[in-house]
Amino acid sequence: MVRKKLADGTVKEYRYDTYKKRELPKDTVSALISAYQTSPKWRGLAAKTRAEYGRYLRELEASAGSMCATDFRRRDAIGLRDWISERSGNGAANVAVTAFGALFSWAVDSEWIEHSPMARVGKLPGGHIRAWSAEQASVALSKLPEHLRRAVTFALYTGQRRGDLCAMLWSAYSSSELRFRQQKTGEELVLPVHPELKREMDTWERTAVTILTNPQGRPWLENTLSKMLKREMGRIGFPPGLSLHGLRKLFAATIADGGGTTHQIAAGTGHRTLGMVALYTRSADQRRLGAEAVRLLPKFGKDGK
Repeated sequence: MVRKKLADGTVKEYRYDTYKKRELPKDTVSALISAYQTSPKWRGLAAKTRAEYGRYLRELEASAGSMCATDFRRRDAIGLRDWISERSGNGAANVAVTAFGALFSWAVDSEWIEHSPMARVGKLPGGHIRAWSAEQASVALSKLPEHLRRAVTFALYTGQRRGDLCAMLWSAYSSSELRFRQQKTGEELVLPVHPELKREMDTWERTAVTILTNPQGRPWLENTLSKMLKREMGRIGFPPGLSLHGLRKLFAATIADGGGTTHQIAAGTGHRTLGMVALYTRSADQRRLGAEAVRLLPKFGKDGK
């Protein structure tokens, strides 16, 4: 009730319905997403993972938010995956599949639903980030502008993600090692500094708290770094599709080519699971193991044993 004094001195009362926030039925996809995003499981994810998943969970809510969670089927998930692929590419669609899978896996564990609709919803081909070749890295180091060349150098010798490269502080560098915590996984890593990287870093001016800086001497914004690198790489004739993350794959593949184990590679990249390391190094492992296999072949023919 609101009382208002009028010009003639009388008081008039106005009555309004009590405001109540509209509550969604407890079994909708929107309610499920809301519950997931307030759960300990969600809070346990790294901030960057929450941001990435959240982007695609909003797509799910916009598409099927009012649907009963138990009515969301595999065909609905496939349709949404394919729509995201048409709009943003297979890589984005595959991230969406991962985000939806995490949501519905939690829903099963929390007894919202009995079976996940994401079962057997596969990822689309070609959604993986392209790895650089060693030759492409050499060309980039010789032709890129200095501040982009430094970013490529740093990625080549540390194998870290773009966010960690941009956020790395000079205080993490002790001339012989880098000590930092990965943004995505929360893992604390200690990496020896390669002699070539040390030689470079010891000549870099310290105009900001971060090791990598833009041409104005300020910390890079992740998206700005990617856009400038993409533009400059196109200018010097590189094929589309290469990114800083592809250098992370080159880092892993180079170690594999040198006979490094998946555990050694994971210690360098900070991967929590060996499955992703195996994906990064599959081609290198195949070449090395294939060569070993061929060396085991005998000489065939009349003179063979």
